[in-house]
Amino acid sequence: ALGRAAGGSEDGENSWKQFHKPQRVGKRLVIRPSWEAFAASEDDLVLTIDPGGAFGSGGDETTRVCLRLLEPAVCPGDRVLDMGCGSGVLSIAALLLGARAALGVDIDKAAVHTAADNARLNGVGDRFESRWGNALTDRAFAVSLGLGYDLLCANIVADVHLSLREFYYDKLRPGGALLLSGIIEEIG
Repeated sequence: ALGRAAGGSEDGENSWKQFHKPQRVGKRLVIRPSWEAFAASEDDLVLTIDPGGAFGSGGDETTRVCLRLLEPAVCPGDRVLDMGCGSGVLSIAALLLGARAALGVDIDKAAVHTAADNARLNGVGDRFESRWGNALTDRAFAVSLGLGYDLLCANIVADVHLSLREFYYDKLRPGGALLLSGIIEEIG
């Protein structure tokens, strides 16, 4: 949590905002925080995502890679499952790109609420559902997520991908697309 800067000024409380600016992450997708103006072109799809406690404000490379890959992967009418949804940025992008519905899942309750708030902020709250739970440890929860997704995306760490590999294949419809990221190579 951010506290007040020395002297308790509100400026100090909000000084972190200067580091978050609108950024293009694909041919059409642009992420912007709500306090920053952006003059969008006719073809731009602007995602308003406020950085907060949930992962995925677009500042990290793994989220940007996912967003770039989503643009050509989403087909109109797709059903999307977003595992480890964080801020909801991938689900919201998929919905703006034409997906019919998206389900965002996270083990962090705060992330689930943030994702739902961000979906409403972007005008896609009626097509987005967020669920809190752990598909690795709770079989009933995993089953409750349903089957037949056209696109499954997950921007989480590699060991979790490995543990969820059978889950991923079970959830996708035959011929569905799997978009995985979050695998970070350590150098040194």
